[in-house]
Amino acid sequence: MADAPEEAATPGPRSKEEILADPQLRAQLAGYEPTLHDLVLQEYARLLADLHRHGALYEQNLEALLHQHSRQARKYLWLIQYQKLFDLECQWRAELVEVPEARLTADFDDWHNYIEECPVLPPISPEEVDLLSAFIGQCTESDELNEGNFCNLFWMRRQHPNLYSDDDEDAHEVIKPFTHFWDLRRGTGYLRRLPNPRGEREQRYLDAVIADYHRQQPPATPHDEDDALPQAPTFGPAHDELMRDWLRQFEPAARQRQFEAKLQLRAFDASEGSYHLALALERLRNAGPSGPVPIDAHADWREAIIAAGHRHYLAQVRAALPGAYADYCQRQQLGISHEPPTDSHRYQPRGSVFAHCAERIRRGRRLLGEPDDLDF
Repeated sequence: MADAPEEAATPGPRSKEEILADPQLRAQLAGYEPTLHDLVLQEYARLLADLHRHGALYEQNLEALLHQHSRQARKYLWLIQYQKLFDLECQWRAELVEVPEARLTADFDDWHNYIEECPVLPPISPEEVDLLSAFIGQCTESDELNEGNFCNLFWMRRQHPNLYSDDDEDAHEVIKPFTHFWDLRRGTGYLRRLPNPRGEREQRYLDAVIADYHRQQPPATPHDEDDALPQAPTFGPAHDELMRDWLRQFEPAARQRQFEAKLQLRAFDASEGSYHLALALERLRNAGPSGPVPIDAHADWREAIIAAGHRHYLAQVRAALPGAYADYCQRQQLGISHEPPTDSHRYQPRGSVFAHCAERIRRGRRLLGEPDDLDF
């Protein structure tokens, strides 16, 4: 039997009139009572129009749904390389190892941004995949699976400790869960406590550039602070209070009630529980052929749904890890470039962090009377 013609060979779907006049389709309905023949043909015409407009999207969405956890597993596999690069950076900054390709700490930022192309790391090993699988197996929330350059905050706090306090919301997020797990299993926790002479030397030059910038700024214009007017609030509680006051003065009472309703809805939508519940329901709704998902008893049904969503997602990602690693190994063996571990657009071109930082450091060296190079 000949294959059906490809969609590319047909400029568009047949019209309803063409479908109703098609003798072949009429013949197909000969075995049915004729009352609904026209209706069935019209439905077929609508189906063809729908498939013409959305058919490719249906295929893409089904493909994404059936392979959703495989895609996530391939992404999380790169946690291993992120972590190994973090380990190497700690040692390089402490001047315990030589990395010929590294000229500045910014090189590590560039490698983090394009981790699948990093030239200074060995390939992922089966033992490292087993460790990642064990980590996922003990996770209770999917948020524990961080992605991307998760050591940025670590170095920022090390470089500028005066900008942070122990009361900061992110104070306990400096070392990410996977790093904690990795360090406990591999004995690498000492790397996070190594000195950072390399970074401190770079910071000296960056500080010189900042100081030079402030010296070039014109002196502030003196003014009487008592005469200065405050800025009108454009967001936050002060803005809401101003809007509330105007509604009370100038609008009908119904507008005031509607505004309060809007604020309450906004607060509910912004709550952490609301986000996690919606995410859990979506994950359970898309569970597909993986079978029923058990839900444990809980005094709050929302918490039960959220916990079930986390368990299902983590179990499915963990089950997909072997396939993701097999795909990784095949690409390694065949010399095929790896797909980026992130779906979002990368706004920083390759090497851009180094280029920006190198220019500033060389300027800092010139300001301090040192050679215009990166040999320090």
